[in-house]
Amino acid sequence: SLLIRQRLSELDLDQKDLAEAARVTESDISQRLTRKKPPPAPPRTDIYDKIRALLRIPSGELARLAELERRRELEKRIGTQ
Repeated sequence: SLLIRQRLSELDLDQKDLAEAARVTESDISQRLTRKKPPPAPPRTDIYDKIRALLRIPSGELARLAELERRRELEKRIGTQ
């Protein structure tokens, strides 16, 4: 989410622009950027390609970062049980 926020700022875009490009709601983008909702599993969606194109991020980078974030959340949940 930090990379996405940084690129939005650098490109003078906002969450609405990102939601339109990804074809999701602004609420969905907001929840993911604030980590209230985990990133989708990379193989289950094409959202990363859409976001990558808008934000001009190297291919595969968003999916890689999302997978790391998903793993950290899982480890955190497992560690608290």
